[in-house]
Amino acid sequence: MELSGLEKIEKLSKEIKNRIVEYDFIKVITHHDTDGLSSGTILTKTLFRANKTFQVKVVEHLSRNVIDKLVSKDNSLYIFADMGSGQIHDILEKEVDAIILDHHPPEIEEEFIDNIVQLNPHLYGFDGAKEITASGTCYFVAREFGYYDLSQMAIVGMIGDMQFPPMGLNKFIVNEAREKRYIKIFNDIIYNIYGVEIYKAMAYCTKPYIEDLNSEAKAEKFLLNLKIDPKKKDLSKEEYKKIISHLIFKYPEEAEKLIIERVLLRHKVRDAHLLSEMLNAVGRHGYFSIGIGIGLEDDECIRIGNKVLWDYKKALLSEIKRVELKSLRNIKYFEGRKGYIGIVAGILAKEKPVIGYYIEGDVAKFSARGNKKLVDRGLNLSKVMSIAKEFGGTGGGHNIASGAMVPKEKVKEFLERVDELIGEQLRASS
Repeated sequence: MELSGLEKIEKLSKEIKNRIVEYDFIKVITHHDTDGLSSGTILTKTLFRANKTFQVKVVEHLSRNVIDKLVSKDNSLYIFADMGSGQIHDILEKEVDAIILDHHPPEIEEEFIDNIVQLNPHLYGFDGAKEITASGTCYFVAREFGYYDLSQMAIVGMIGDMQFPPMGLNKFIVNEAREKRYIKIFNDIIYNIYGVEIYKAMAYCTKPYIEDLNSEAKAEKFLLNLKIDPKKKDLSKEEYKKIISHLIFKYPEEAEKLIIERVLLRHKVRDAHLLSEMLNAVGRHGYFSIGIGIGLEDDECIRIGNKVLWDYKKALLSEIKRVELKSLRNIKYFEGRKGYIGIVAGILAKEKPVIGYYIEGDVAKFSARGNKKLVDRGLNLSKVMSIAKEFGGTGGGHNIASGAMVPKEKVKEFLERVDELIGEQLRASS
């Protein structure tokens, strides 16, 4: 009888576990975003508990130059997390023993390629953009060691990669975490996750972003008008229903997003949404070791992470107000600052995809964001951004969120080509 997709993942995860056990030294290379840092945390805890000698390296992207710098022929086992499937040819050239734990569309749709073992949900019919994250893929390996508590970090990765509420394999992981009593889930208003005065939580909230509340003064005034104490740190159900009912007419879609499935963890940062935002903030600011430390529940890392988060939220709000969106036929775009373009693009993506970019040296780096409605109409930003190769760069990601790099002199030409391709995608479905 043929195995199901889940059974195939479990079978390969067991083989990967056996391979890890065989090696004396393991080098982990993971991505710097929330999902990558969650993956790094899962692998760190797994390898530590398995009494392995290892090191972890966090990177912004896995270019050929990065691979040349970090990967060399030795007796180590390399594990690539949240990356690798799209760079497998460059890894193959290094002739090293490697494991790839990724959820991006793979260049080679096989489990075993020379000395590489690739665990990628796309190989089994699962969509890595919405049904499982890289941290979820790492968790399937961790659970073969019996470390079911690491499902918590997989859930943090889901939230960071906009895959929550869960479906597909994500739902399997969440259900397993609930059954083993590692998490508690209930509906709540997003402002309650931060543990600060409600007017501050409201003013700096960008998921969702509500223009009428985008300063402390505006938020305080709004709450006082509703006879809600702005300085309280937790809203009752009656109070948050009152807030939503006053916003629903002007911001119907945004007001609906205020109610979330809140996840409480057995972690020093109790709220999964808060932990996800904290990892995102430190990752974007290059505090990679702090991100892993937060995942590992180090008190000083959590203290630093909380400060970085609030500094980041204030800077992000300022950036959103500063950004000037320009339009082509099918996209909107802007030039922004490093560490902010992706999240700003995601916040501003409404009726059209939004693409942000910044210049670093001789290279322009892009983040493209859509939304569920645009994806349902045929948008696939992964395919679109992969045309960066035609401009001497690299690109790829997911249908709803993707990135690229091209030489800085190619920015205008690249954006025009992206606009053209997105137009073709959206017209094809209409």
